[in-house]
Amino acid sequence: MRGSTTARLKAVLRIFLSENGVGGLTPFGLEFIRSRKRRKEALLKALKSKDGRERAEAAEALGEIGGPEVLDDLLFLLKDEWLLARVAAARALGKISDPRAREGLVVALRDEDEFVRREAAEALGNIPDPESVAPLVDALKDEWAAVRASAAKALGKIGGEEVAEPLLAALNDDDELVRMEAASALRKCVDVSFFLDRLKEESTEKRKESVEILGDLGDPAAIYSLVSSLKDEASEVRAAAAAALGRLGDPRAQPYLLEALDDESHLVRISAVEALEKIGDERSLERLRALQKDAHDLDIREQAFIAMEKIKKRLQSGP
Repeated sequence: MRGSTTARLKAVLRIFLSENGVGGLTPFGLEFIRSRKRRKEALLKALKSKDGRERAEAAEALGEIGGPEVLDDLLFLLKDEWLLARVAAARALGKISDPRAREGLVVALRDEDEFVRREAAEALGNIPDPESVAPLVDALKDEWAAVRASAAKALGKIGGEEVAEPLLAALNDDDELVRMEAASALRKCVDVSFFLDRLKEESTEKRKESVEILGDLGDPAAIYSLVSSLKDEASEVRAAAAAALGRLGDPRAQPYLLEALDDESHLVRISAVEALEKIGDERSLERLRALQKDAHDLDIREQAFIAMEKIKKRLQSGP
């Protein structure tokens, strides 16, 4: 088996050298090219089969083979009456990733079937073009969650600050998968400074969103901005900042989280305890022990006990 694989690789190398003006093709190399060409021609013919399943299977195969000569036929198949053929065509065009397919895929984003719309959104992510941003933003409002999730993913691949606001809005989507894809996309395409600037927004919701994303990004450069947000006028922002500092996992935040244990908001205090559970050391144990004994709030006492046990276990296990 290894010998035949080696022979095949040598044949491909000869083909490459021949195409670059070095050496000549062996009979095996010529047959390799001819068989590949015959297969592609057979698949292109199958795209016009009366059997919708055959058309779909041919489209899938052509997506793996690729080549500019298959583009027009696959674009035509996006209008096929057979659902699976349209789905396969959109998927194949995404694999080929030819920029000339963009307009056809944008039209497919409005297909009557959600499966086609999802594949079209995925494919547009593989052909990153700023011109695709507007239709993909519209797809974030699709009635089907899988389409919205694919649109968010595609926007993340295209990138640019113009995709940030739509993706931020998608963080409030009813569907968990959409929210996850939107958050992932934001981490890929927007610089941390964008969210640091948003901490100055008048909108409480925008500040809260930015704090949450900064915690997810995990960039140490955000630590002191998040610490400042522990003093935000809105308790929900302060609570989000405490939680974000916990996710950031930087021990430098510990003194500020200990201060947050005295916050007037129950939610902030709980968030601070949970954050200290992740980054606290002996200093946190001392304060949590006092909190666990003296706090009138049962929730705080319970959470302080849980945090103490986890900190002790972490300290015992070492770094």
